[in-house]
Amino acid sequence: RQLLETRGSLIIRKLCVLLNAKSVYIRLANALMQYEKHNGRPADATSLEFVSTMVQTLNLILLTSSELHDLRSILSKSFSVPPQQHAKHPQKHLSRQKRNVVEENLRVFVILFRCWSHNPVATFSLCLLAQAYDLSFALVKRFSQMEDVSVGFLMQIDKLVYLLESPIFVHLRLKLLDVESPSHAPLLKSIYGILLCLPQGDAFRLLNNRLTTVCNLRENLGLAMPDMAIEDGASTGSHSANGNVTLGRSLEALLTRYDEVLELHRVAQEQYNNFVHDEQQRLQIHVTSGSHQIMASSSGRSGGYANGLSPQRQNQQYVDRRLWD
Repeated sequence: RQLLETRGSLIIRKLCVLLNAKSVYIRLANALMQYEKHNGRPADATSLEFVSTMVQTLNLILLTSSELHDLRSILSKSFSVPPQQHAKHPQKHLSRQKRNVVEENLRVFVILFRCWSHNPVATFSLCLLAQAYDLSFALVKRFSQMEDVSVGFLMQIDKLVYLLESPIFVHLRLKLLDVESPSHAPLLKSIYGILLCLPQGDAFRLLNNRLTTVCNLRENLGLAMPDMAIEDGASTGSHSANGNVTLGRSLEALLTRYDEVLELHRVAQEQYNNFVHDEQQRLQIHVTSGSHQIMASSSGRSGGYANGLSPQRQNQQYVDRRLWD
C-alpha cells in the first residue's frame, strides 16, 4: 500500500507510455478480478478493500493523466455510432474494419466495467467517460440503496465533481446543452443524482450552479422537461436510450455484475465484523476471569491498587492492548 501511494501513479503512467495503455489497463483489470476468490472461496474483506483501492487509483490516473489520452478516446467512442447513410440497415453498410473497431471499443469498456464495479464512484465516472448515460443513471439509483454511505464514498464524489470541471469532461458539459437529445434525460438525472448525494458544501454549490444554468437554458428555449423514467433492466437492444450502439449485452447483465460485486463486499465486511465481535467477546471472557485474580491479589495488599491502577483500569488496558495487537 505504501508503494501504491508513493510511486503507484508514476509506475502505471510509465508503463502506459512504454507499452500500450489499453493493454496495460486490461491486464491490470483481469489481474485484479482474480482477487475475488482465494483457493476457490470468496476473498476476505482485506483483499477486496485492496482491489477497491487499486481501482480508485487506476480510475484517477485514467481521468487525469495525459499518457492515457488514447485510452480515454477509445472509451469515449464505446457507444458511438459511425455515420450511416441508411438508418434502416446500419450494420449492413458498416465496413468490417469499422465493425471490428466498434466491437473492440465495447470490449474494453466491458472489461474495465467488470473490474471497476469494486468501486461504485469509479464505475459511475467510467460510464460518464464512455457516454453511457443510461447506465450511469441506473448506477445512481443503486447509490440510494446502499446500506452504509461512508465518508470515503462522499469524498470520492466530491473529487469527481471537481474532475467534471476539467477538460477531460468537456464533452459531458456540452452534452448538457443538447437539451433535445435523447441522452440528455439520463445524463441530467445522473448528475442530479450525485448532487443530491453530496452534503451542502463547495462541491455541492459548484455542481448546483452548473445544473441551474442548464435548467435556465431550457426555460429560455421554452422547452418542457423531458420524461426521465428509464428502467433499470432495460436492454440496450440494437440501440441504447442515447442512440448509441449496443454493448453487445444487455444493461441488466452489466448491472447484475455490479450487484454481485457489491454483495461480495457486503458479505466479506459482515464476516469481518462478526470476527471482530467474536474476538471482543473472547477477550472479554478472558479478562473477566483474570480480573478476579487481580482483585484477589490486590485485596491482600495493605493499601492502594497494584501499580497504582484499579482492577477495572488494568482490565481496560489489557483489552485495549489485545485489540490493538
